[in-house]
Amino acid sequence: MSEHVDVDAAVAEIKAKSDQVRTALAGICGLGTAGNGAITATVDSAGHLRDLKLTPDALRFGGRLASLIIQATALAEKDAATKAEVVMRPLTSDRRVADGMRTVRATLQQGQQQRRSQQPMTDQEIQAADDAYFEQRNRDGWTS
Repeated sequence: MSEHVDVDAAVAEIKAKSDQVRTALAGICGLGTAGNGAITATVDSAGHLRDLKLTPDALRFGGRLASLIIQATALAEKDAATKAEVVMRPLTSDRRVADGMRTVRATLQQGQQQRRSQQPMTDQEIQAADDAYFEQRNRDGWTS
């Protein structure tokens, strides 16, 4: 017996999941602190810095302040990524979506490999190609 798949229903289901995930991602805030709470960074679901709070105590870190801000931001990015992973599970755990993503990744990787193999010719390769062309023309004639 063949299994009949209602493509329209499957697409509608995946779209509904996608809409829910998109809405949930929009509400994600990642938080990170450093300097014993003197520095707090907030990022969105994409890891973009949206807020940075420094208490008066933060100034005592002097030259270390910049690296502590970076540390707080990195922790906020990690927090947002963890939250995003959880929110995206309805899509990433769906076999149909996972199969499609694997296909997309494979296609992109293949394209990247092809671009890498299409490196510009070296001067020696150009000269050799020219020589081969002219030798063939001299041998076979210049009219064709």
